[in-house]
Amino acid sequence: MVIQRYSIPPQAQRMVLNCRQRRYYQTGQGLHPIEIQFRRTSASEDWQVVCLASFSYSENKPSEMEPELYFHLFNLWCYQPDSGAASLADPQVKALLDTWLNALSRHLTQPLFDDIQLSMIQTFDEHHS
Repeated sequence: MVIQRYSIPPQAQRMVLNCRQRRYYQTGQGLHPIEIQFRRTSASEDWQVVCLASFSYSENKPSEMEPELYFHLFNLWCYQPDSGAASLADPQVKALLDTWLNALSRHLTQPLFDDIQLSMIQTFDEHHS
């Protein structure tokens, strides 16, 4: 739904959607930043979600962001800094992904993010160079 708001060039192969609540950067309170990467195999194909991640300020380096939860849907794994990598085939990990996606959906439809940007990170032309 969010991607449909944008005019996407036909040569776009990989896109990244960044969702932020500016208040988090100022106060450390509020929704953590989210990044969603999409890809498609050709201009006529539908977009597929490759990975989803949320970020937070590092406890060790309070001025730096680091992934706090990372789901790689194509490789079927999840990563959390405190517990490491786990398979999305694990029922608990799958439940975590479902809960996370439900929350993200609510945040996007309410709309709670005040800075949403879609960027092209790879085009079909780049494969041939």
